[in-house]
Amino acid sequence: MIDTAKSLMRKKMKRQLAALLSSVFYSEGVRGASFIQRLALWKQYETVLLFLSMPDEIDTGPLLEAALSDGKRVFVPRVMSDTPYTAPDALSLTHRSLCFFRVYSISGPWHYGAYHIREPLTMRAEDRLGPELFPSLIIVPGMAFDREGRRLGHGRGYYDRFFAELDARGLAYATIGFCLEAQLVERVPTDLYDKQMNAVCTGEAVSQKMSAS
Repeated sequence: MIDTAKSLMRKKMKRQLAALLSSVFYSEGVRGASFIQRLALWKQYETVLLFLSMPDEIDTGPLLEAALSDGKRVFVPRVMSDTPYTAPDALSLTHRSLCFFRVYSISGPWHYGAYHIREPLTMRAEDRLGPELFPSLIIVPGMAFDREGRRLGHGRGYYDRFFAELDARGLAYATIGFCLEAQLVERVPTDLYDKQMNAVCTGEAVSQKMSAS
């Protein structure tokens, strides 16, 4: 039942997003970045993990620029697969998992990886996210969110696996779901394994419900 409800909500949201003008994704990204910068959560953390947006996601370029301007240590994800990464004390990798690397500029350099998503070109060991960089603030993508912090992902499980690893290792972090106002729904169907966000931010408002771990 839950899986069916999730699938139907994803299909509905994809149709809604496809109908929006491209300018909406950027304009809400600008306003959303301003909202996040004013949050206590933003000011609390020196390390920020930030997704690089796809065309049908709120534009995270303005937030990346803001994070670098504010002097944050900024890490963005790259999808890794098959061969484990063996940097000393690095977070482990499972098959097709997220691996975060530090970026120093809004211009990257980037390459296009899985699902044609922009990813950091660098794979230097010294730029790899490790447990010593926690507590961290994680800006999380999703197909839909509700104001209680429930999240509907894209269905691939990358962030679910990443959160499970952080929790298993006892690493402290806070999460902010970042999306368009159109992606807010009354209630997201969830199960026991779905991570609830500490806050949800759109280009119109912020909802903050949970304390950080």
